[in-house]
Amino acid sequence: MGEVIKAEWFDLSDTSKADCWAWLHETYLPAMRAAQGVAWVGHYGIVKHEDKPYIDGAPAKQETTDPAVPTGWQNVILTAAASPEVFFGPDNPVDALVEANADKLAAFENYRSAVFIEEQVVNAPEQRALPYGMGPPPAMQLGNYNANTPDDEIELARWYRAERFARVSVTRGMIRGRKLLSIAGWPKHGVLWEFTDLPEGEYTFEPRFVEADRNENWQGRHVLEYVTHSPSGPHAGRLVWPKE
Repeated sequence: MGEVIKAEWFDLSDTSKADCWAWLHETYLPAMRAAQGVAWVGHYGIVKHEDKPYIDGAPAKQETTDPAVPTGWQNVILTAAASPEVFFGPDNPVDALVEANADKLAAFENYRSAVFIEEQVVNAPEQRALPYGMGPPPAMQLGNYNANTPDDEIELARWYRAERFARVSVTRGMIRGRKLLSIAGWPKHGVLWEFTDLPEGEYTFEPRFVEADRNENWQGRHVLEYVTHSPSGPHAGRLVWPKE
């Protein structure tokens, strides 16, 4: 088994952000990183999507409107662990930390979470910048979504292997790509695209995947025709902690 990744999405009010970030970076996240079984932790500030089509010339991106799915997106915390037991086992250290800090964590608005296992890991040109298991990438894009029908699940699995994984292996500035499946949470599917940077003015890595065209000649539908994303997803951002 590869790494198990817990993703947490949330917003913070303008009045609470500075204090909450200071507490997260100085106290809570270092304690989480030190917990038994935790491999690494990363906190990302997410860049807001521009008001234009997500991918030029592609179908419109579908987002869930289910009121039961919280809408947080401004912050993402990723916690990687050696096993699902770290998150779900009896008396696990993550639950203990959450319970001990419930008063501070109450500042998280529109909070939701999911826990993923890896379906596939594909190395990319910059893998030497951050070998697998060595920590959170400097920039990332976290997609989380559901396919609309069982037949769409089959097409999705084939599309990744026919097109997207091939492009990941040659995408500019990319460290690796992880296709994820959830153990818990709203999405069944996830992707974690790891990059060396996200330049100012950019809010998605999709143009880099378009640039990495390898003449795959995919004959199926465009993936945006049959998947439903989380609110404001996918979420691309820069690492704000740790900085070392």
